[in-house]
Amino acid sequence: MAKFDLNDDFVKGAENRAKSNKSKPSDNLVMLNARVPKRLRDRVKLAAVTYDRSNASIIEEALEEWLKKAEKRNERRVTAFEDDGL
Repeated sequence: MAKFDLNDDFVKGAENRAKSNKSKPSDNLVMLNARVPKRLRDRVKLAAVTYDRSNASIIEEALEEWLKKAEKRNERRVTAFEDDGL
C-alpha cells in the first residue's frame, strides 16, 4: 500500500487553487455570482457605491421589504369561509 504524501502535487495544486479563489480581506461585500442577472448585480453595485453601503445590507433590506409586502398581500386575502358576513 502506497503511503500518502501530504506534499503531493495534487494537494499543493488544491491549496494554490483555494488561495487564489479567496476573497480579499478588505472585501466585506456579499459575492453576487453568475446566477444573479447581470443587470441586478450592476444595480446593486451602483447602489452600494452611491449610498456607501455594502451589498449585503442593500440585499437584506430589499428582502425584508419584499417579505413585508408579501405578508400584507396574504393578510388581505380572505376566503368565503372566513368572511361570512356575521
